[in-house]
Amino acid sequence: MLCGIKLFPFSFPRHWITQFPLVFETDPLLEEVMGDLWALVQVEKDEHRQLIDIPYLNLPVSISQAPSPQVKKRKVSLLFDHMEADEMAEHLSYLEFKNFCSVSFLDYHSYVVHGSVRNNPALERSVLLCNGVSQWVQLMILNRHTPQQRAEVFTKFIHVAQKLRSLQNFNTLMAVIGGLCHSSISRLKDTASLLSSDVTKTLSELTELLSSYSNYTNYRRVYSECSGFKVPILGVHLKDLVSLNEALPDYLEDDKINLGKLQHLYSNISDLLAVHKSKPPFEANKDLLHLLTLSLDLYYTEDQIYELSYAKEPKNPKIQSIMKNYDLNMDGYISLEDFEKIAANFPFSFCTHDSDREGEISREEITSYFMRGMSVCAKLGFNLHNLHNFHETTYKRPTFCDTCGGFLWGVIKQGYHCKDCGVNCHKHCKDLVTMECMKREKTIIVICKLHIRKKQLNRYLNKYPIHAVIKPIRNVLV
Repeated sequence: MLCGIKLFPFSFPRHWITQFPLVFETDPLLEEVMGDLWALVQVEKDEHRQLIDIPYLNLPVSISQAPSPQVKKRKVSLLFDHMEADEMAEHLSYLEFKNFCSVSFLDYHSYVVHGSVRNNPALERSVLLCNGVSQWVQLMILNRHTPQQRAEVFTKFIHVAQKLRSLQNFNTLMAVIGGLCHSSISRLKDTASLLSSDVTKTLSELTELLSSYSNYTNYRRVYSECSGFKVPILGVHLKDLVSLNEALPDYLEDDKINLGKLQHLYSNISDLLAVHKSKPPFEANKDLLHLLTLSLDLYYTEDQIYELSYAKEPKNPKIQSIMKNYDLNMDGYISLEDFEKIAANFPFSFCTHDSDREGEISREEITSYFMRGMSVCAKLGFNLHNLHNFHETTYKRPTFCDTCGGFLWGVIKQGYHCKDCGVNCHKHCKDLVTMECMKREKTIIVICKLHIRKKQLNRYLNKYPIHAVIKPIRNVLV
């Protein structure tokens, strides 16, 4: 009995470490205390030392999995042409499932507390996989040389997305649709014109399902109705955890712990951990998984992807685009009515323009008109390429880019928000925003109108001498 009492201080830590090893992995202070206990029993007999000599205390610290921006990895997938869409969706789902299973309760708790996946390898791997899939989708389309080939790859990824939807893998589905809706792909007009109506319809339906409208109400409704194997959209639920943690206080009056908040956090995290208990309804080939993992291990910058996109389908000059669509008889002129409709889309649409042919305007006159309009706004201090009052912003809930429709990925400072009109966009989409800032547009119009009236007054004074203007005024006063 006495021997059992002596051994109790050592058997209790052993039981604690064995049953809850994750606590010791994430609490440096607790590990330090165990180190002191270990030093205390160094002089004891072997049986005492063996009671707390447990490998859980010496686990290596994982380092960040994020690739260095200086290291650009370029691997071309040899799997894409040989794998069927259903098989590809199943193997992507298996990779996603394994990543979700590696995320523990303490990983989610760490994210809620720190608001970042840094020094959280399990969550960081999940985020990197999602970003890797989205980038891989873009590159597989852009690597094709002709619009027809790109349309075929686009169609195949739509079939992959349909299979992901049937497998109830919403996280990878979000990554695939995000890649297909990325502005580097959506700008490919020649490719889009070759897509069938069924493909376009399916893309629209899946985009609506994943839309951030009303805080992802469509996705939340569908996900709640799913049973069995299902993978949630990680970003949506992580934002829920952060919002819940910030909205509710840790303590109530009289320094009482807010048990309601703990219950809500536990309930949300338990929904994420439920993935661990599910079983995928398919088998995965280990060799294919390894090759697919290598294929997804890509690192391209946004600028490199856009350069590739513009190389495939160059950007048409604005004037050339206008003449292509409105100069139907190819004589170098368009109707004045069509031009006024085009000019109405610009802040300086009220600037005057001259024409040497009645009812029509030439390419040179259109160019001159826009150059004068740009000059007016430049003198007034307005930059037409960035009329919005953009500020880098950290979004508390999942948000899509208003320019390309893509998801604003990241934990903090995911994109840019216009404080005047509320437009949201990626950093690389900031200079591509086409919608005008309504608040600033009114200011520009007022100032430019004053500028035009000043010019009209100067013309009037040049046409009529100053005494000719003053004399009628005197007659009126008399």
